[in-house]
Amino acid sequence: MIIKSIEISRTFGGVISEAPYENSRPSFTDTIHVDLNKKDNEEEIRELYGNKLSESVMRHFDLLKNNLKAQLVELQFRKIRFREKDGKKYPSVTSITDWSKDFHVSEIDLTQYASRGTIIHYMVQKFIETGQWLTLREVAEQGLREDATILFRGGLQLKIEDCSHEEFFEQFGKDFTFDEFEVEVFNDQYLYSGRYDARGTFQGIPSIIDFKTGASWDFKQLAAYANCLDGIEQLVICPVGPNGNKTGVKKPVVTKNIKGAFDNFLKDRAEFQKRFGI
Repeated sequence: MIIKSIEISRTFGGVISEAPYENSRPSFTDTIHVDLNKKDNEEEIRELYGNKLSESVMRHFDLLKNNLKAQLVELQFRKIRFREKDGKKYPSVTSITDWSKDFHVSEIDLTQYASRGTIIHYMVQKFIETGQWLTLREVAEQGLREDATILFRGGLQLKIEDCSHEEFFEQFGKDFTFDEFEVEVFNDQYLYSGRYDARGTFQGIPSIIDFKTGASWDFKQLAAYANCLDGIEQLVICPVGPNGNKTGVKKPVVTKNIKGAFDNFLKDRAEFQKRFGI
């Protein structure tokens, strides 16, 4: 028996204009050795393996294109963040929803608000785990020294004592159970990533739970997290920031309209795609 074999090579290349350096020109080549004795029709083999080869090099090109665009966006917009999964860059939920917001607020001020939010989130998590509230000094000693320093020395003079996290849990803590905190999620269909504050129940209903120290919010962010998980029936926002409510601590804000909130998120996702091409 005469053994015949062929070698098939295919190269795919292109120009990626949206990259950290102008006009990146990557190319990919792959080679397949085919034993022609395994098929009767040589043309069928060429077509079959040629298509597989094309899919392979296209995947490599698309992955590089995704990552180069992400690098360019990160260089140009410091507020936009990505997470990586299997070599691919996924824009964060908050970057998708908030990239065009707060341009009237200085980066120094935004950093101080972010540090206070990080500290409050940590305090809440540790209270749920231990039943004890930490002091700012204890938070710093447990790994958040930089955030504590930013808060202590910041020109806004933001204070942990101004927030209502302790009063909130004193009044509403009995309505919550918590299963996990600070878990990363990825959505492969719409290409985004995120980290939710908590997953658990509110008044017995499976929920995504978010702690907010700011003055305004919506449910788009939580709906994006919920659509990466199974079994979530409602979204719950816990207002634990400074309390200007004369009637007492602000109540949890709840919605079961996850689809409506997610549809609003998808509008932001489409706008992000249109603006940055990723």
